Amino acid sequence: MTTLIKIIAILSVLLPFSLFASEIAGEVPKIPSVMGAGNVLQILAGLFVVLVMIIGTGWLLKRYGGMGSVSNANLKVVAGITVGQREKIVVVQAGEVQVLVGVSPGNIRALHVLEKNICDERQLKVGNTAVENSSSGFVDQLKQQIKARSES
Repeated sequence: MTTLIKIIAILSVLLPFSLFASEIAGEVPKIPSVMGAGNVLQILAGLFVVLVMIIGTGWLLKRYGGMGSVSNANLKVVAGITVGQREKIVVVQAGEVQVLVGVSPGNIRALHVLEKNICDERQLKVGNTAVENSSSGFVDQLKQQIKARSES
């Protein structure tokens, strides 16, 4: 019973302070909303500008080959064929030498150095018409090289 009297005494002492607090709180001006329509529009416009800058930078790097790129006039991919989902066999010409190369996601391996070039500049296709008729295509040359290699 004495604890009940103590609680009532404490509440009666604190009650006037809570009334003053509610009166003071009513006098405080309200803070305006930070996320108004203008602010949301400004954020979206800023995001749009950043995205356009990222896409533009990517396009410029793709178009002009990045910064300080080395000229690859002496190194060309002459022909290629896909042999798997992520695997390719390509013929790379380095100067006058052509090399058959196997390319996979984590590995690049020279398969064979070709003795005879399968294609030179006069035999390359221009559009859909060939400049000079070649006796056989890349696939035929590849089959011949594999057959010759397996026989020896």
